[in-house]
This record gives sequence, structure tokens and C-alpha cells, in this order.
Amino acid sequence: MSKDLLTTEEMSSLLESGAAAGMGAMPGPAAGDKRRRVVPYDFRRPDRVSKEQLRSLYLLHDLFAHSLSSSLPIFLRAISEVTLISVEQQAYVEYLYGLPDPTAIFTLAMHPLQGMAILELNPSIAFPVIDRMLGGQGETISAPRPVTEIEQRILEGFLKIVIDDLREAWKPLVELDLQITGRETRPQMLQIVAPNEVVLAIVFQVQIGEARGMMSLCLPAITLEPILQKFNQSLYSRIREVPAGQTRALLDSMARVEFPVTAEITGTKAAVDDLMRLAPGDVLRLEHAVTEAVSISVGGVAKFEGSLVARGKRMAVQITRTLRGEE
Repeated sequence: MSKDLLTTEEMSSLLESGAAAGMGAMPGPAAGDKRRRVVPYDFRRPDRVSKEQLRSLYLLHDLFAHSLSSSLPIFLRAISEVTLISVEQQAYVEYLYGLPDPTAIFTLAMHPLQGMAILELNPSIAFPVIDRMLGGQGETISAPRPVTEIEQRILEGFLKIVIDDLREAWKPLVELDLQITGRETRPQMLQIVAPNEVVLAIVFQVQIGEARGMMSLCLPAITLEPILQKFNQSLYSRIREVPAGQTRALLDSMARVEFPVTAEITGTKAAVDDLMRLAPGDVLRLEHAVTEAVSISVGGVAKFEGSLVARGKRMAVQITRTLRGEE
């Protein structure tokens, strides 16, 4: 193999010949050349979910939050609101470090998908939920403490509502059979995947009455791999194509709605003294000429112009023009 290697003298000779031919230095990019953009990439934390798929997950769980906001007031008999805060992919260990200690953690089986998910309730909202389910006003506790085993069982009644709405939100993609399989209060004691495994952390803000706290859902990316290709942003877009039959049914239903229609004619001005002397039989002359157009309003909004006409023994208005835009 030594005969294939260049000696020091041969390498120097090649460098000198290259410099003589004008190749000693690499040419710099011209002013108009496009430079390739360098994007940092961390091989320890590769992105397992694309931005488009993250967008679809955001829309899916935003619909879930709106659905849950409608379900909780009926169950807890209190004004409730659930708001989606963020959908991020991060290492599992980072998700655990972001949880309060202690907290209420429940592991969920996601059949037919393999693996586990985590549903976590901060103590700031878990204890008010427990208090309301026991007939209280939803009060918080003064000093943080772990939820007891009995309190965890009580919370499962609340989580059934959450899981039912979550199952409905995922139904367009996959029929999930979500079942609670475990409970924990210390985040560091729970290991559903390796510490460096990528997970999707979905964070919600929950308000029930005067109490407010955070709820999070942790989905391992490896668990979602079999269905990631099914994610399609248009599936959860708020702008959907409405079937013609549904539009016709809506129009038929709206056709029976009644609106107040009024024809307005110009009035007149009168002194207070004249108004005080008005009596039955007096004639009040208006400033509106018979030939002048009359403004016709629908629901308090001017929509048409018309002319005064007689229909039998009644005064009527004949529409002559439709008002549009700024008119």
C-alpha cells in the first residue's frame, strides 16, 4: 500500500502546480450567488414529527378543547373553559422536569396503538375538581400535597369525561380505546419511554369556576408513528366544504325565522307647548312628501327604498330599489 501514498515532495509539487494554474485558492461566491442556508440539527433530539403534522395535531386538540369546554359545565355544574396552550415535541425527560411535584398523573393505554400516553392534572385544578365532585364550591388547598388513592379514584370520574371527548376528537384518524392503566404522583417515578425519546407535549389551561390550572397530555412519537401519515391539516380545518343537503336544510330552517320590517318616513318638529296641546282629532303635518322615497329597514338595518302606495283601505310601500354596500 505504501507505493500508492504520495511523498512529501510529490504533495508539494502538486500544490505548486495548482497555484500556478490559478487554483491555489477557492473562489469566493459572487455577490449575486445564492448561498445555502445552514440549519442546526441536533442528532440527539431528531424531529420525529413534521411541522405540518404538528399543525394538524394542534387543530385536532383545539377542537377537543372546545368540546371539553361544553361537556364540563354539565358534569361539574360550574362555568368551565378549556384552552389549548401549546403543542411541542421534546425529550421525555424534559416533559417530566416541567411537571410540578407532586401532581396527579394517569397513564392511558391507546389500543390499537402500542405504548402508553400520560394525562396529567396540576394540583391547582385537581383539588378543586375533587371538591366540586364531593359537593363543595371547588376550593383549592393551602399547602401542596399528593392526591390520595381515594382522591385518584374520584378524579377518574372527571377523567372519563375528558377521555370520551378525546376519543371523539381522534375518531376521524383512528378509533382509540383509551383506558386508565396506572396512577402516579411523582413525575420522576414514571417511565413510559426512554428519557431521550421524543414525545409530544400538549398543554391546556383549565378554568372551573374561580379555580384555574394546567392539564397536559404526553404522547410518545414512537406510539404515533403508524398513523402519522394520516394527519392532514385539511381534515381539521375550520373551513370545510358543506354538503349541499346540509345547506338546503339550514336555509329551510332559516326561512321560518321572522324579522321586523319597518318603513320609515320623515317626521316633523314641534314645540313642547304644541305637543302639550295635542288632542284626539288633531292633524300633525309631516315633512315627508308623498313622492319622496321611503327607507325600509329589516331588523333595524336599512335594506330597501320604496314609494308610498295604497292597497285597498291600507297604506303600503312598494319596493323600488335595493340598498347595497355603504348605502
